[in-house]
Amino acid sequence: MTNKAYIVANEQQEREVLKKLEEKGALWQNGEKAVNFIPFRTFPYVIYCNGDKFISWDKLYDLDVDKIIVFDGRKEEYMSEKYVVSHEFMNELKEWKDTLDSNDYEYKPLVGWVNLKNLPETVSMWWGDDEVPDEENNNRLIAILRWVNGEDVFKVEKPKKWVVRSKVKNEFGYFGYVALSTFNIAHNSFDIGQATTFDTKEEAESWANSHQEVIQVEVYE
Repeated sequence: MTNKAYIVANEQQEREVLKKLEEKGALWQNGEKAVNFIPFRTFPYVIYCNGDKFISWDKLYDLDVDKIIVFDGRKEEYMSEKYVVSHEFMNELKEWKDTLDSNDYEYKPLVGWVNLKNLPETVSMWWGDDEVPDEENNNRLIAILRWVNGEDVFKVEKPKKWVVRSKVKNEFGYFGYVALSTFNIAHNSFDIGQATTFDTKEEAESWANSHQEVIQVEVYE
C-alpha cells in the first residue's frame, strides 16, 4: 500500500484529513484514533499515513521525500474559515489601518510593535483573549496582519434585534409577529419582514403577552 503525506496549513485542513484517515481505520502510532490525538505542531506540518494503517507527523522541513504527497494545503486558501467579527470591531480596525496607510500610500503598510500597541481596545482584547489557547491568539494576530496585506479573512456579522412572535403557528403554518403602527398601535402580521424590531430584549418583552415569545433575529440591510 502507498505511504502518503498530507501537508496541512490550518486547523480546518487538519480536521478534514484526520477525519478521512479515521474513516479508513488508521490509528496514530500510540494507538489513538485519528481525531482523538493532536500533535504539538506548528502549521504548516506533515501528516503521514503508512499503508492506510498508521499515522505519524513531522515538521514540514523534514518532509520525507519517499512519501507521495496526496494533499498540499499550502496550495489551498490558507484560511478557509473567516473570523466573524462585529461592526464595531471592523470599523475600529479600519480606522487603525488608516493610521498605517497615512505614511506612504505607494506601499503596503508595515506593522511594527508600536502599531500593535496602539490597536483599538476591541481588537486588542480579541487578539489577546485569555480564554483561548496561545496558539489561537497567534492565529488571530496572523489574521490581522493578513487583512492589512489585503486578504479577506474577516466576515462582519449581521446585526441582530428582537421581535415578538406567537408561541405557536396558526392553522396555515405561520407565526404571528407584532408590528407597531406609526402611533405605536400593535397589530399582528404573518410576515416577519413587517415585524417591529427592538434594540433590546427588555423593550420587546414589554410588548409581549402570555401567548407570545421574544426571539432574536438577524437584520438584513
